[in-house]
Amino acid sequence: MVQTVTDDAPLNVATAVEDGVARVAIQGELDLDRSDEVAAELAALSGRGATSVIVDVSALSFIDSSGLRALLTAREQLESAGTRLHLTNLSPAVERVLDMTGTRDLLSGE
Repeated sequence: MVQTVTDDAPLNVATAVEDGVARVAIQGELDLDRSDEVAAELAALSGRGATSVIVDVSALSFIDSSGLRALLTAREQLESAGTRLHLTNLSPAVERVLDMTGTRDLLSGE
């Protein structure tokens, strides 16, 4: 199943859940305009049977503090439901923010 949270620029989120693993691809800019929507979509994945959420951020060209907050909030909510969130394929923009804020280990396990 693929679901798009937004279909207008500058952010697209595609989600597929199979065998307890949710694969999410985020493309574009994760900022204040869409951060709450993305956090809610990610957090809802445990209710759709996901025990693991893998978020591919290779096409995320921009993330601000509200975008980071969305990822951390979703991680916390998922973790309380027994679901693990993991970022993969970090784009340079995401790497920079995670390194500056000391959240790389929390979100990517690196």
